[in-house]
Amino acid sequence: MKKPVIVCIDDEADVLNSLKIELKKAIGDRCIIETAQGGEDALELLTDLQADEHEIALVVSDYIMPDIKGDELLQIIHERSPNTLKIMLTGQADLEAISHAIKYAKLYRYIPKPWQKEDLKLTVVEAVHSYLQDQKLADEVIKGREANKQLQIANQELSASESRLNQFLAALPVGVSVYNPDGSIAYINHTTEQLLDADTGLADSMLGNSVEQLVASSQFYDAENDRLYFPENFPILRALRGEYVKVNEVEILQYGLTITLEISAKPIFDSNGNIVFAIAVIQDISQRKELENFLSNYQRTLEAEIVERTEQLQKAAFAAEAANRAKSTFLANMSHELRTPLNAILGFTQIVEPSPNLTVDDRENLRIIYRSGEHLLTLINQALDLAKIEAGRMTLFPTNFDLYCLLDELQEMFDLRAKNQDLQLIFQRDADIPQYVRTDEVKLRQVLINLLSNAMKFTQIGGVSVRVRRKLEGISAANSIANIAKISEEGEIVSPLKNSTDSDLEASNYPEISIISRQSESKVLAKTDNLNISNSLFLEFEIEDTGVGIAPEEMGNLFQAFVQTASGQKAQQGTGLGLTISNEFVRLMGGDLTVESQLERGTIFRFEIEVSAVDSAAITVPKNIREVIGLEPDQQYYRILVVDDRTDNRKLLVKMLSGLGFGVEEASNGREAVEMWENWQPHLILMDLRMPVMDGYEATIEIRSRIQRRKEEEQGEGKMDIPNPQFLNPKIVALTASTHEDKRSFSLLMGCDDFIRKPFRKMDIFDMLSKHLEVSYIYSDLTGSDSMGDRNNLSNSSNTLCASLPNLPAEWIDNMRQVIRSADFDLIGITIEEIRAAHPEFADILQGHLENFDYQKILNLILEAEKFNSTVHQLTVDS
Repeated sequence: MKKPVIVCIDDEADVLNSLKIELKKAIGDRCIIETAQGGEDALELLTDLQADEHEIALVVSDYIMPDIKGDELLQIIHERSPNTLKIMLTGQADLEAISHAIKYAKLYRYIPKPWQKEDLKLTVVEAVHSYLQDQKLADEVIKGREANKQLQIANQELSASESRLNQFLAALPVGVSVYNPDGSIAYINHTTEQLLDADTGLADSMLGNSVEQLVASSQFYDAENDRLYFPENFPILRALRGEYVKVNEVEILQYGLTITLEISAKPIFDSNGNIVFAIAVIQDISQRKELENFLSNYQRTLEAEIVERTEQLQKAAFAAEAANRAKSTFLANMSHELRTPLNAILGFTQIVEPSPNLTVDDRENLRIIYRSGEHLLTLINQALDLAKIEAGRMTLFPTNFDLYCLLDELQEMFDLRAKNQDLQLIFQRDADIPQYVRTDEVKLRQVLINLLSNAMKFTQIGGVSVRVRRKLEGISAANSIANIAKISEEGEIVSPLKNSTDSDLEASNYPEISIISRQSESKVLAKTDNLNISNSLFLEFEIEDTGVGIAPEEMGNLFQAFVQTASGQKAQQGTGLGLTISNEFVRLMGGDLTVESQLERGTIFRFEIEVSAVDSAAITVPKNIREVIGLEPDQQYYRILVVDDRTDNRKLLVKMLSGLGFGVEEASNGREAVEMWENWQPHLILMDLRMPVMDGYEATIEIRSRIQRRKEEEQGEGKMDIPNPQFLNPKIVALTASTHEDKRSFSLLMGCDDFIRKPFRKMDIFDMLSKHLEVSYIYSDLTGSDSMGDRNNLSNSSNTLCASLPNLPAEWIDNMRQVIRSADFDLIGITIEEIRAAHPEFADILQGHLENFDYQKILNLILEAEKFNSTVHQLTVDS
């Protein structure tokens, strides 16, 4: 706060200096002393001081000044600053001037010149003190007025707040009441009055009595035991004793009805911890209690229904599980029962075929039987594919192959068909795609053939494009691992088992090896060399067509089994399984098959799979298949034990092997096999897995266990080696007609050295024996009499045909070769139809061979036609 200012005015400088010195002595630093030499100077000074918001406490002015008289100047100053005190100094002023100054300037004092110092000091000190007291009083008056104003506002707000609070409390749907420490009521709202009034008149009692009197004279019941409330237990009285209480079992009688109240009460303390009030909230919870009782009864009823329904669902689940097990068991048994006789049919056909006593017709009939059996086997396998997919048993067999060659073969296979449909077929692969890769070639080929066939089928204008590119970031490793559950010793990857009910695989049948199986399985899961993880990369395959497209509402069912799109139904081709199986194959290879389509614009199928890049040296070149006719001389005499409960299967293997020079014995079950092994010491055992008395798994475990015990006994006797270990530790090869792919891994875990599925080919057995026993065979020539006989028979029986062999396009011949390699019955038929318009008779001949599944005859005819074309061309050139 700024100090007050005293202004001294005189036209003589010496007087001003003297006056300032005297005033300084009188008041010290309590005020600022300013001087002005004349009236005009004084007015300017006052203007500046007021502009700076200084308080002008006192003006001491001379009367006689050249520019303005003192009384007139003081009048002007008074008009500008009414609260400023004025003192006039003069030795010449008359009474009229003094009177004028008193009247118009509120003159505080008049001091004649020459002044007395003490008189001047006292007058100035008194004036300053009077001014400060007046200002202080004025400030206090202002503050008092402001305080009164604020108090009025606060009272108004408090009154409004109390009014609102009363309105709120009155409007509350619950009763609120406040009690003094002595139990008398301090406040009660309208709802409390309503709850405690009516028949009881409790509200009036409360207003006139204490709570103790109210409880003692009223009937409050405890709903839990239907007894009157004891006063000391009443919630409000307990709150007045310092308790926080909430009860919901208080009942009173109202309008002849019993109502249930919930009472919550709590004490209110002052700053010293003393109880000053107790507040209670009362609520009618009759409807809530009724609802709670209803819900409680309903819950009990619902729980009983849930228990009953759960029992029904459990029974239904057990029934469904039993039905699923029955289905899986049926499929397993059907597969086994169908493949077992096929094993004899195909096996004995292979044994009889090389016989020199057969005529050409006999051999041809025999081959028809063999080819029909092979086709029936293919149909059985295809029929079980969907069941394998549903059961999660689909298997991945990674191999090393030439990806460029696969794409070229597919292009050649579909090129002629594309030209006949006047479509453009484009194959594109990026330059960084490796030529040699490792994955399941058969499934990849099947997926691409399915997608290309669909694209060709539903495209009339435009073309089909196949693109293969490398992806920098492929599918996640977690997704890939989730689809790869097992990797066998042969590089066979098997999806997780689901609903395994085949008795051959029930681990519970072999409790002694169940733990070993799980441990071994973890080792198998950890074995990833066959995937070449360090060289893995992701390839994206894209098949785009400009065909009819797929409607949006059909997208959701696109990959469901036996479901066809509208265009597929119009085409009246296919079973609706192609995309389903393709999608599962892609998932098994670690990817997802996706589709984008627009009606009348075309469709794009796209999938990514993980592959491993391999060297060209890792590619296996297929061997020429030659007929085994005997064993090379100077080899060890090998003993082979054939174990099978089916006589036909044993006789087949006995004839197949004994005729080559092996020593062969047979056993009809596992127990006999164990005894034969002990007594005869075979080098190799062909062990059927599914047999009575003791199955192949148990027999294998028993043999391996006896060998282990014998080793331990020999080591305990101090012998480092077991004599003739080749007899004591035979090679055991599992044989089964089951299609379950997990049989291979399980049999290897049980101690088998290899696995062959029935029905088998002769070369499967011969290659297996060569692998494990290192035997060497004598083979027939590739161009043996049998092969030439077929060709000669074809020529002899087709002289009229050769005379009229069509001049087939070389491009069609190359395409047919590729199609025959795919062994796709429908695709071969479509390719035959491509030349029917130009060569109907030749097409009928090819179709007849196709219906007999004689793919070799078709190929021979194609070769004859090609040879005929070449001869005609040469004759034309010579002429």
